[in-house]
Amino acid sequence: MNRALSLTALLVIPALAACTSQAQAALPARLSLSGVGYEAQGFNNCGPVTAKVILGYHGTVVTQAQAAKALKDDSRDVEVSTQELAAYLEEKGLKTQIRYAGTPALLRSLIAAKLPVVVQQRLKVNDNTSHFRTVYAYTADSFTASDSLLGPKLTLNTGRFTELWDYYNGEYLVAYPAAREADVKAILGRDWDERANWTRLRDEMTARTGKGTATAFDWWGLGQARLALGDNESAAQAFDRAVDIGVPLQYHWYRQGALLAWNRTGQGAKTRAIAERILSRQPGIKEIEAAVRGAGAE
Repeated sequence: MNRALSLTALLVIPALAACTSQAQAALPARLSLSGVGYEAQGFNNCGPVTAKVILGYHGTVVTQAQAAKALKDDSRDVEVSTQELAAYLEEKGLKTQIRYAGTPALLRSLIAAKLPVVVQQRLKVNDNTSHFRTVYAYTADSFTASDSLLGPKLTLNTGRFTELWDYYNGEYLVAYPAAREADVKAILGRDWDERANWTRLRDEMTARTGKGTATAFDWWGLGQARLALGDNESAAQAFDRAVDIGVPLQYHWYRQGALLAWNRTGQGAKTRAIAERILSRQPGIKEIEAAVRGAGAE
């Protein structure tokens, strides 16, 4: 080895290790944000309650009823998407970012920056309900959230938290005042760029689906990432695989990626078949009705 290179390595490597250690040490071992509220939700109102909690933390007061009126078309509207939630928060003056493939380390960094994070998760193990939680506290091996169904201090160990989060491919929303944008950008790093985040999700789900233990939701995440990156044909194939393994019908209420991919690849019959089953059980879901219109007559 070149002696000069050897000397450089001896100087640089410990410095890098020290920086890493300092960055880790800078994050508190445990932290709980004050000012994160709680309210029990009305029927199918976890989205409106989440909006109320996030806005309240940042100093804007709304009621659950006001948020529901803004977020829902009528009483038949059972689903508030993350995108709808983000749009409402932005109307109220906050900036938002929605990303995927979130990690426990990232959540801890955001919370340490005094930013509660909205995650979309499975309500419970083996429950097909999609549910927003506002995460505001952590320890070395747990997270605590304000949960409109399960209470103001729902604490889950990191393993269980991640299991429920994987159901929606680590989706999260962070809302913040415009003055904090530089802080959020620094914490998200490469994931600040939306395309880079979709690329990372695609690569992670490609690795997972290459193993025999891949779940339907791993395949769904791969389809969602491919769709976002403009690869409609391979997205439709990944969604097909997810459906073949077993995606609950209710999953399509909350995420319409498969329906959109099928419509874009001339497979509207698949969309109509799924939509018919959904709308026979739960009429009036506007996203599903829109997917049917996009399916064409064929």
